[in-house]
Amino acid sequence: MEKRIEFLLVVLLGWAVLASSFAASLYMENLSLKKRVSAIESETIFVNIGVDYGNGTVTWVNGTILPKGSTALSALVSIARVEYRIGDYGAYVLSVNGIWERKISNNEGFSWMWYYYDPEEGLKMGPVAADKYVLSDGDIIVWRYEHWKF
Repeated sequence: MEKRIEFLLVVLLGWAVLASSFAASLYMENLSLKKRVSAIESETIFVNIGVDYGNGTVTWVNGTILPKGSTALSALVSIARVEYRIGDYGAYVLSVNGIWERKISNNEGFSWMWYYYDPEEGLKMGPVAADKYVLSDGDIIVWRYEHWKF
């Protein structure tokens, strides 16, 4: 009987040492991961991006993770197939996911416009070209395919 108790004590002691070592290893890995997450969080922003196709279809990609310094254009490019050209005033979006701008006449057409959400005033048209507007953490932007007419 004593041999059996001795054996059980040795097994229990071995298990305790292994479990403690494993727990310490997990704790150290957790600390390392927390440091890495903090480093990533300090270099990234989270934004919500909406795309309104002008036909009733609106898609949202919420919680999009982007590097700090990203623009309204780079946010769109990160979630969609985008064609654009760079002009004197900045980028001009020609197409989003295969939906191209369309000119009906010199005075009428359809184009991609972008908006940002202001908590006090709601959606506001982008004040500059999309590649010039640097996003902040928590920003909400919406791209709309809009009919225009002069």
